[in-house]
This record gives sequence, C-alpha cells and structure tokens, in this order.
Amino acid sequence: MIDRQKLLLTARTLPCLLLAAVFWFTGAGTVFGQSAVATDTGEILTLEQCVHIALKDNATLLVAAARADAAAKGVLRAKGAFLPSLSLSRTYNKSTRNDFDTEEMALGTMQIVDSGGDTFDFPTSVATGNLIDLETKSTYQDYSANVNFNVFSGFSKFSTLGAAQHDLEAARNTTLYNRELVVQYVATAYYNLLRYERLREVAVETRDQAARELERTETYFRLGSAAKSDVLQAKVRLEQTNLDLLIAENQVAQAFADLAYAMNRPLAERFQIDRSSLETDFELELVADLYAEALQKRLDLRAKEEELTARRKDITTASSSLLPRLDLFWRYSRYKNESPFRFGAQESDNTAYGYQVNWDIFDRLSTIAGRSQAKANARVAEYSLDQSRLDAQLEIRRLHNSLTQARESAALSRQTIESSKEELRLAQERFRVGAGTTLDRITAEVNLAVARADEVRAVCDFLINKVALERAVGRLSALTGDRQ
Repeated sequence: MIDRQKLLLTARTLPCLLLAAVFWFTGAGTVFGQSAVATDTGEILTLEQCVHIALKDNATLLVAAARADAAAKGVLRAKGAFLPSLSLSRTYNKSTRNDFDTEEMALGTMQIVDSGGDTFDFPTSVATGNLIDLETKSTYQDYSANVNFNVFSGFSKFSTLGAAQHDLEAARNTTLYNRELVVQYVATAYYNLLRYERLREVAVETRDQAARELERTETYFRLGSAAKSDVLQAKVRLEQTNLDLLIAENQVAQAFADLAYAMNRPLAERFQIDRSSLETDFELELVADLYAEALQKRLDLRAKEEELTARRKDITTASSSLLPRLDLFWRYSRYKNESPFRFGAQESDNTAYGYQVNWDIFDRLSTIAGRSQAKANARVAEYSLDQSRLDAQLEIRRLHNSLTQARESAALSRQTIESSKEELRLAQERFRVGAGTTLDRITAEVNLAVARADEVRAVCDFLINKVALERAVGRLSALTGDRQ
C-alpha cells in the first residue's frame, strides 16, 4: 500500500523540480542576480565633479562675492583717508550789464595848480545833461588749487581702516561658508539620488521575485497543489510591487531634478552618478573633539568674530569727535578781471598756507549718541557670536546622534536581511511541502524588501549627515577647492 504522506510529498516536489528546470533552460533564474534597472546612457559624474559644476555661476555665491568686493572698496576708501586731498578749479564768466537812463558823460579837462604855482590840464569826465542807456561787457576768469592734509582726527582714520579690514575678512569668510553650504546642498541631492536609484533596484528585484512567485504559484495551481486564493494573493502581491516600482521611478526622477537644480542646470540631460559613493566605513569621532575643531575652523564663526572686532573699532571712530582735529592746508589762486568796475589790479595771484585746529565743544549730543550706538552694535555682534557658538555645538551634537543612529540602523538592517532571507527560504520550503501558506511567503518577501530598503536608507542617511557634520566642523574646503 502506497504511503499517503510520501505521495503528497512527491506531488509537492514534482512541480518544483519542473519549475526549476524551466528556469534553468530559459535563463529566467538570472533575473534575480542581475539588475533589471534601465541604466542611464550619459556620462558618470562624481560628487566632486557635480560640486565643481554647482560652484560655477551660483547666484548666492555671486551675491556674496559682490559684497566682498564692496567691502574691499571700503578698505581702499579707508586707506585713502591717510592721503592729502587735492582740488583744482577753473572759473570763466562773461557778463553784460545794461544801465538805463544813465547820464551821458563827456571827456573834459580840469586845470590843476601844483605847489610850485604851475598850472596844467587834467583829463576828467563831464556830464552832458543827456540820459542814455549804457551797455557794459566784462570778462572774469580764475584758477585755483587747494591741498589739505589731515594730521590728526582723534584716531578715527586708524579705527575706520581696521573696521573696514575686518569687515572684508568677514565678507570673505561668509563667501567661503556659503560655498560650503552649496557643497552640502549638492552632496545631499547627490546621495538622495543614490538612495532612490538603489531603492528602485530593490523595487525591481522585489517585483521580479513577486513575478517568479506568481508563476510558481500558478504552476502549483495547475498541478492541483495550490488553491485559487494562493494565485490571487500572488497576483495582488505582484501588482503592489509594480506600484512600488512606479513610486520608486518617480522618486528617482524627482531626485535627479533636485540634483540638477542644485548644480544650476535644471534642464540638464540625464547623467549617471558614481555608485562607489555609497561605500563608507561608518567611522565616528568624539563630539568634544568635533566641537573644539569647529571653533577653530568653522567659517561662519570666523566671520562673526571679524564682525565683532569691526564693531569694536567703530566705537573708537565714533569717539574721535571728542578730540580736536588738526589740518594743514596750502592754497593758490590766480584771477584776471576785465570788468570796468573792478577794484585793484586787473590780474593777480595769491598763495596761502597754514594749519587749522577745530574742536567741537558741543555738537548737540551727536558724538555721545553715536558712541552709544556703536557700543550697542558691538554688544549685538558679541551676543550673535555667542549664540552662533551655542548653535554650532547643538548642531554638531544632533548630527553626531543622527550618524550614530544611522550606523546602528545599517548594522541592524544587514542582520535583518540575512534573517529575512532565511525566513523567506523556510517559508518557501514550508509552502512547497504544504506546511505553509502563501501569506507566510508574501510576509517573508515583504520583510526582506523592507530590510533591504532600510539598509539603503541608513547608509544614505549616514552619508548625508556626515557631509552636514563636515560642514558644521569646517572641513568642506577640500571639495570647494579653497585652502584655509
């Protein structure tokens, strides 16, 4: 008598052997080992290349560079205050004067007797008694040169120059920090594209696996070893994986658009990215060491330190009016006056030089108010620097915690993947011998897909937070091409 259990086992095993033979000869079994993702045909760009493209013609960086250029002109202007001022002027004036109803004058003579008793005629003007309109034309022109040199103005020139120089350094550090922000933005978009491309591959592998399971279940159903509900569940599972793949495709397209936008190329043609960027050693440093390094290297903190120094220089500038001002001057002028109404010589010149001391005893509280305002601005800069240091410490702590969490999540995901693979193998084996259900097998497939996706997310989260931490510490100058 034939053993019923052996007969059932043979009925369960035979379809699997037939299905395995079909997969072997048709080559369908290679689908799982190969990526079914349609790869892009463009060139492969590394993260450094993407950053290099993004740093060209970036609007934010151009604005920061323009501000730094304006600060440089402020330094030049402050240096010019140490030089004497020279001014030249030229005046030319031609006028016509009309006198109405003027008594007409005629040339006459007047006899004059000198001390010796001699008589002689002296020419003079004599009124004729007639009224006429008189027109008089005259020309005036002069040339002048003035040189003024400020010897002392209460140390304001030195403090103004110092403030301008520190403002320039602050603007330069701000520009460099903005470059690091651009690098972080591009790197985040780059790793997000890697994330979604890898998740798309996971979705393709899961979809292909669901298709194979559906084909295997349909074969079991035709052989009578599987129920109709098992086939329906497998079909639902396949449709779900198709939807997941569609979502993954959309996420890849959006991630590429985000990266292209970060590179200032929103309409760029599709290109590939370097997959080796996903490799990392998950190394972490001590938070205290990171914070100490940030205080030394972080460029936005340097900029605020320079701003604080500049605002303290402004206090000296605002206090300069409390002291007297000393100026040296030299002036030269020459004029030529052809007017008949002139007094003195028709043409003359004048040279003058000397010094001038000016001391404002009371300027309507302008100096006192300006000095108080400068002190308030210095306090604002100091408080802003202190707050930025606290923010940097909190940001480094948060990013370090995120890195630790991502590292542990990646390690757990790797273990979960191995466990899910074994769980899926056992579920398939139980289903093959009739001891399991399709739902058990689908649950195992879902768990495996989730574990693979979790590993990808954990790795990419680690890389993104690592770039953010590098920026927070001040280490991204290597990617920007700058040297600190």
